[in-house]
Formats: sequence, C-alpha cells, structure tokens
Amino acid sequence: KEVAILPKETFMNLSPDKQEKVMRSAIKEFTKNGFDQGNIGDIAKSAGVAKGSMYQYFENKRELFLYAVRWTLEVMMNKYAPDMSIKNEEKDIFEFLIENSKSSLKQIRAERDLGIFIQNVFLGKYHNLTDESMEYMIKYSQDYMIKLIEVGQRNGSVRKDIDTNLIFLFTLGATFKLKEYMMNKARDQGEDILDADYDIYEKDIRDLIELLKNGMGGR
Repeated sequence: KEVAILPKETFMNLSPDKQEKVMRSAIKEFTKNGFDQGNIGDIAKSAGVAKGSMYQYFENKRELFLYAVRWTLEVMMNKYAPDMSIKNEEKDIFEFLIENSKSSLKQIRAERDLGIFIQNVFLGKYHNLTDESMEYMIKYSQDYMIKLIEVGQRNGSVRKDIDTNLIFLFTLGATFKLKEYMMNKARDQGEDILDADYDIYEKDIRDLIELLKNGMGGR
C-alpha cells in the first residue's frame, strides 16, 4: 500500500536548499521536543521563514511530521543507494548483508540528526503517529529487500520454492526486531547506537543472518 504524504504546492515551489532547511529544522524540533510539544513557530524561526508560511507549505503539524519521515528516508536512500545495492549478482546475499551492516552504520552516523529521528520513530516515541510512519518505512524496506531477495533467488543463495513476498515478511519481522533490540540495548546502557562500537553488535547481526540463511537460504 502506497503512503501518500505530500506538502502543498507552495512548498514544492521552494528551492531545494530552502526545502531542506525547513525539513531539517522540523526534524530537529521533533527530535528535541517530540510531536505534541514540537513548535511550528520554532521550526519556522530556525528555517528562516515566517510562521504563517509553514501553513502555506503544510496543512498542519501532522502532515509536516509524516512528510519529515518520508523526506528522511528519501534523503538516506538517495544518498547511499549506490552503497546499499548489490553490484555482483553472483554474490551470496547473506554475505552482502553482513558487509553492508557495518557501512550502513557509518552512513547513518554521517547524517546523525536524521538517524536519531528515524530511530525515535522506529521505537514508537511519537505514539499515535507510529503506525503511519512505520507504514512508509516498510514500503521503503520492501522495495529494497524484494530486489535483494530476487538477486538471491537468481544466483541460488535464496530458496526459489517460497514466495518472494513471504520471504520478505519473514526477513522484515526478524530484522526490525533485531534493530529494536539493538537500539534499546544501547539506550539501556546510556548511549545511542550511533555512538556504539559496531563490534559489540556484530555477533548479534551475524547470528540473525545465520538464522535467516538456515530458514530461507538455497539448499
């Protein structure tokens, strides 16, 4: 199901730089103060626009928030898609996932504000907006993972006797739960996963991928 969250035409008519300034200001505000306490006036001030202009860009704060989720995912995908795509179609996709996990953490660290915002969405910090936000996150994950699974089915590293969409659902549930576990584990220790040493989590990641391989790997 496609999640259609778009700002008004007046926002789309802004220069890309101005759009980015508004979105980064909104993301910082929501990360700092949450959705309910997030202040449109403070977002406008930080972005260098009039408060009234914000309502010419977005119908309300909810629309702004949901578009911020979409914008963040699009920025991350557009910026790092070349590194996340499998270039050798003969490569075992499970090996690729292990290699990709470390580079993915480095990439998210480079966009720290966006990484923390998406983490907060993922962990349900925004309560009644979580379901709608996660729907969009799943859509992005699906596009990426289905392509990866199909590569694996072509090269024999993923079973062909199970429907691709079922494999995706199996992988999605496992990987989302691992991410949740790792994020909460870091926060319980008083740090953010973006600051944690990858080596601490590498065994968890390898163990999960081994479990996935045993369940859906090519025989």
